[in-house]
Amino acid sequence: MEKGDTNMSDQKKQNLADPKIRKRFVTYKEAAELYSMGLTRVQEHAKIAGATYKMGNKVLVNTDIFEAYLEQFRIPGDYEGMAKKFTPELAGLYH
Repeated sequence: MEKGDTNMSDQKKQNLADPKIRKRFVTYKEAAELYSMGLTRVQEHAKIAGATYKMGNKVLVNTDIFEAYLEQFRIPGDYEGMAKKFTPELAGLYH
């Protein structure tokens, strides 16, 4: 891989994570990069979540559905009260 390829790959990772240019549907490979998970793990959980869409040979993952599914694995923190105070829009996550 050449140096230019690395920069393009880094830029693509930043684009995937940027909420302003966030894609609703991503490939398994993109989802693995975006969520820092292995490809097999993403495939497993995307199918369980019902977040997969198959079009011919291409499978896409709906990031909205997948992220909602991931929320069930959240580990509550010690300072959730502070999180509610400073980020009221997220208060619904802390039941």
